[in-house]
Amino acid sequence: MLPEKWREELLTIADAYAQEKMLVPTSLTSREAEGTPPIKSVTVPGNILAEQAPWLLSTYHGPFRDLGQRVSHERLSTARDDLYGAVLNIQYGTDMRYECHVDSNPLQGLLYVTDHPQGDGGELVVGHDPAAHSVPEVDADCSVIHPVAGHLLFFDARQHPHYVRALTRPDARRVVVAMNFYTPTSPETQRPTDLNDHLFAT
Repeated sequence: MLPEKWREELLTIADAYAQEKMLVPTSLTSREAEGTPPIKSVTVPGNILAEQAPWLLSTYHGPFRDLGQRVSHERLSTARDDLYGAVLNIQYGTDMRYECHVDSNPLQGLLYVTDHPQGDGGELVVGHDPAAHSVPEVDADCSVIHPVAGHLLFFDARQHPHYVRALTRPDARRVVVAMNFYTPTSPETQRPTDLNDHLFAT
């Protein structure tokens, strides 16, 4: 399903095309505590990723969508807009984490490019309390997922605030392919209008 050197290729793309942005956590989907300062975010937007790794775009629209369909009771569709369909999310060192938020799309797919066993940080932390509105509140009652390269994860986190913890080594790097999927009752047209400006550098 994936090319033999897929990890190496995506890591090279991450090095060459990463874009930085400071996220101000005021989006409709943000679940940061009031007064949280801007959070550094590094991504390779989907339109660039589609140009540099067309095989990944094809896999997102085809085999990955088909796998996601197995866990969805509704017909699953991929994004029409390449900008946010399948993107690379990147973290470096000990000073970066991913924003605490909920998803606007009904199914999220994550393909881990790098390994982060227990103790290395970079965990996906998913809150059980839909009302959680800060990292400490999510941490108080949560599930924790450690990234394993090559593992593909699907989940619906529209009602579950979640974030990614910082790495524990200053020389570490975390890379994951994040993919958005939609259904007839939660279509792409309902994506919040502020999300593109919130997530991507302009």
